[in-house]
Amino acid sequence: MGIKIALKKMSFILKRFVNSIFLSFGIATVVFFLLRILPSASFSDVYLNPRLSEEAIQKIKSAYGLDKPVLIQFLNWLKEIITGNFGFSFIYRKPVINCIGEALTSTLIVGIPALIYSFSVGIFVGIQSAKAQGKLLDRIMYSSFLVLYSIPSFWLGIILILLFSYTFRVFPPSGLHSFNFSEMSFVGKIYDTAIHIFLPAFTLGTAPMAAIARFTRNMMLRVLSQTYIKTAKAKGLDQKTIFYKHILPNALLPVITLFGLYLPLFFAGSIVVEEIFSIPGIGKLTVDSIFQRDYPLTVGITLFVSFIVIIGNLISDILYSIFDPRIRLK
Repeated sequence: MGIKIALKKMSFILKRFVNSIFLSFGIATVVFFLLRILPSASFSDVYLNPRLSEEAIQKIKSAYGLDKPVLIQFLNWLKEIITGNFGFSFIYRKPVINCIGEALTSTLIVGIPALIYSFSVGIFVGIQSAKAQGKLLDRIMYSSFLVLYSIPSFWLGIILILLFSYTFRVFPPSGLHSFNFSEMSFVGKIYDTAIHIFLPAFTLGTAPMAAIARFTRNMMLRVLSQTYIKTAKAKGLDQKTIFYKHILPNALLPVITLFGLYLPLFFAGSIVVEEIFSIPGIGKLTVDSIFQRDYPLTVGITLFVSFIVIIGNLISDILYSIFDPRIRLK
């Protein structure tokens, strides 16, 4: 019976994965054609020296495959995507996969601490708010959640830079490392990276932290109102046993799904934060590729973000099916 249920779950996850792949290619296809029908999106106007002869321009277009009809370009591109070739960036003059890989490192340096901060602090604060239900502390914390969630990340980032970089001079205003980073010791490099990523990680994780805290509080209060909690109290169980064995596990189950949903935000959705703090990550790369109309890079990033979304949703499904024994997939 257990093997049968496990096989059903694996089959469900596999179907979701395959469907998501088709969806990601559909999104990339729409982006591919939209970028080519937009006004003033001319390759020769953007990338080529106006002094070049028409013959030289045609040779360059031929090298990039842009002298062929759009449909042929799309089919050729689709064939290359299947083989793992995302194309060649017009702006950076190197493979798209290399551009994404280099930018991803910077994004992860900021995204992982922001992810840890938002979930650890959000869950802890949400639990404390639920414990203090109806009290002054609960009202203050709940109002703070709403305020922090509503603050635009660009405004928060600018305020933090003005306060902690220019007024108090505690943290650097931009970048990931100091100019003499290569000359530092191992401990010095860790410290230098930490003080550089503190403000962007805090800015990126604050709104999700508030949302997670609010969601955790609401789930805690919902579980507290359930009949089995009242029964446990009536049986005389101590508060710690009720909290850690009955309330917390059931309240955190829905919170687990948020991990997969917020994963794309931290690894691919930090456009504004990376622009403000001048971090050469995926977000900044996305902005540059769009404004400079680098078609292969834009489509490559779109595919990458779609893949992250797929992974996030799959993680949510897998975690929920593991931690909630009530789930029986049909």
